[in-house]
Amino acid sequence: MSEESNNRSDKDYYFELGIRELDSGNFKKAISAFKKGINKNPGDTRLYNNLGIAYELTQNFEKAREAYEKALDINPRSSSTLNNLAELSLNEGNPEDAALLFDSAISSDPLYIEPYLNMAKMFIEMRKFSDAEPYLRKILEIDPLNAEALNLLGVITTVTERSEEAVKHFQDAIKSDANQYSVFSNLGTALRSIGDKKRAIIAFEKASELNPNSISTMNNLGVLYREIGNYEKAQYFFKRAIELYPDNPFPYLNLAELYISQEEYDKAFDNLKQYTKIVPLDIDTLFKTCGIARMAGRLRDVTDEMHAFINETDPSDERIETVKKWLEMV
Repeated sequence: MSEESNNRSDKDYYFELGIRELDSGNFKKAISAFKKGINKNPGDTRLYNNLGIAYELTQNFEKAREAYEKALDINPRSSSTLNNLAELSLNEGNPEDAALLFDSAISSDPLYIEPYLNMAKMFIEMRKFSDAEPYLRKILEIDPLNAEALNLLGVITTVTERSEEAVKHFQDAIKSDANQYSVFSNLGTALRSIGDKKRAIIAFEKASELNPNSISTMNNLGVLYREIGNYEKAQYFFKRAIELYPDNPFPYLNLAELYISQEEYDKAFDNLKQYTKIVPLDIDTLFKTCGIARMAGRLRDVTDEMHAFINETDPSDERIETVKKWLEMV
């Protein structure tokens, strides 16, 4: 008998084949393998659970739910299936159902980390930070070096203005996994919020090494270098951000602020113009743009900006009268 025939008689053959196809991204082949496995072993929860995953990855949510529910018919306390069904409910826009299922998964296996993590992410997405935090702290009781939980707890403590605590969580996450650029970026944000600009720059520089094309990292580095007076480096990061993301308005605005601090008003005005091409002109930006244009001696541009605001704004907007008065003064 051939080796393949021996494998085909093994009850785990189709399960293992399906997992290989799933890991390779061959979802249709994975579905076929799991179905063949179910025909041979209709009581194997793993086959239904992974069939649900494969269906979900092909966006066939109805079939995925059927597979998960069949797995739960066989084993109602399968924590991985409960977790998967909860994630599916969340993707379908049912957070209440998802929360109940995540809690059921936790009750079935209190040491299984995934549902704690998913519950925390769900609450963070909903900005319910006080609800998310206990789940993350429970993960750290089970696994004190869990980098994802440490990072998310750092995010929560940053948002809730506990930045010094956040710094420690991010540092612990880095000790556990030093290859995640987002953790270094988050650490930079927390350090900046407590006024430690030099260490914030070091953190953002490391984030930039790991992900050189992150626009948020480039903007943060540019702003920090501008604040400590290193205009050359600030200019480098803002210009690189513009080069890579010409349709993002914020590098133009940041570069304009840099040129204003250097009293290079022509360059500042040109970058503000680029910014207002992308972002609808508001009165605060108009005021700044016109002020810079006047300092650069570009009065024609001042009046053009004011006329643009008047033409682009709803006639009932009371601010138009203010701009018309400015126009008369110019």
